[in-house]
Amino acid sequence: MPSRYQTISTMKSDTGVTSTSNKTMYKPTYYPNIEAQADDNYILTGTTDRLDNIAYDFYGDATLWWTIAMVNNLPGDSLFPPQGFYLRIPKNLSDILMKYNQSNNI
Repeated sequence: MPSRYQTISTMKSDTGVTSTSNKTMYKPTYYPNIEAQADDNYILTGTTDRLDNIAYDFYGDATLWWTIAMVNNLPGDSLFPPQGFYLRIPKNLSDILMKYNQSNNI
């Protein structure tokens, strides 16, 4: 499965000055709203838990940590969830990835 970073589209900025001043920028990434399902897993986080390790434990792929952050409305700037937080781990990963790809025209 390709990393989500490999599928983010780029575009050139148009500063209107010269073509050499145009910079490559990433296009916005859109994340779908994922409703809770009855078969989702929940874990209580501890002091040493990391989202990438949790993603590896549940999905076999540490790069899918962002799916857990997204469904729990956690900021994407840290791999450490709050201690004592009930973290939802969705089981419908294929649906999440399909909706992500559709939202971003991948």
